[in-house]
Amino acid sequence: MKPVLARIISAAPPQAQNHIQTYQLQTIPSSKYKTGDWVYLDQIPGSNNYRINGMAQPTQSQFPSFEWKRLHQQLDNGLNRIEILKLRSRILHQIREFFRTKGHLEVETPLLVPSPGVETHLKAIKTDHYFLSPSPEFQMKRLLAGGIGSIYQIAHSFRAGETGNRHNPEFTMLEWYSTGINGEELRRETEELISFLQSNLELPCPLPEPPYRRITMAQAFAEHAGVTDLRASPRQMYKQAGILEKYQQKITWEEGFFEIFIEKVEPVLTKEGPVFLTQWPIEFASLSKPLDSNPKVADRFEFFAENLEIANGFAELIEPDIQRQRCLEDLEYRRKHKLELYPLDEKFLNSLKEAMPPTSGIALGLDRLIMLFAGTSKIENALTFSHFEL
Repeated sequence: MKPVLARIISAAPPQAQNHIQTYQLQTIPSSKYKTGDWVYLDQIPGSNNYRINGMAQPTQSQFPSFEWKRLHQQLDNGLNRIEILKLRSRILHQIREFFRTKGHLEVETPLLVPSPGVETHLKAIKTDHYFLSPSPEFQMKRLLAGGIGSIYQIAHSFRAGETGNRHNPEFTMLEWYSTGINGEELRRETEELISFLQSNLELPCPLPEPPYRRITMAQAFAEHAGVTDLRASPRQMYKQAGILEKYQQKITWEEGFFEIFIEKVEPVLTKEGPVFLTQWPIEFASLSKPLDSNPKVADRFEFFAENLEIANGFAELIEPDIQRQRCLEDLEYRRKHKLELYPLDEKFLNSLKEAMPPTSGIALGLDRLIMLFAGTSKIENALTFSHFEL
């Protein structure tokens, strides 16, 4: 029988461990071996114990060492990093299985792109001649315009200045596009994915089973902030929200909207469970199709669970002239507010002229979803390495 490769982790009791299990040792010859050494083990016939039969690689550090502790120490959810990474691997496998059953094709698009987009609040990471992609959206839409059909991607994405318990500059996005469906059908597809994962995996902290509540942005502001008119002046909205003391004359409507949202709405949005926040003002959805019934409202939604934004989706804007105008307006906003100006992605805009099919798409923060399923409050616990560990 082939010897077992394991690391000595304890002298009393004598134990060794690898990624499979912990092994009880008969003894550890102290003159030859110490904790931290990788050794070969043979099982003692007729016993559950093992004996050391040779050195594989001696340690030169005090054990437990940094990397060992980083992966094995118990975290805030009672699990260790290895257990969460194994859970992550199982989740990725089941995501691929879900989209296989749906008939979506998995694609990979470049991480280095000539334009990161011109979203008003975007801070991109720049290389010498390219940008690290903050989203695979433009390239995936070009594939859609070419007739590839429904697609998905598990993509590494990048944004500057995003660090903390819920953010990392490099993060994993699950992004998918389903042709021929609207925003509500995409919300149901999102619920199907969550149900599929929860029925095929043993998760430490599953979400409540769908369906989830739908609430419009106007309803959320009225219910949680007391603001009954989203188009009111900033001063009037602050007054209705009961935070008039925070109002300043120079505050724009967009700035006031988000301060009230962050202060009053977002903290209580999921108090009754996961929720889809729908019908965003068109100003906050430059890539989204407007509602047929109200051109000032976008067919956009965000999915929230446990006070955490998990996904952002919408019925895609496929009108090339309107999309170009929205991009130019975003660029003007960036110019006016002295933000870095990024180039337009002309190949993406030109692809819309070829006629992209009616499509709804969504970007889901995979690291955050794993956080929730694992029951941890820190995104670094769902990653092999966070930004701070490099």
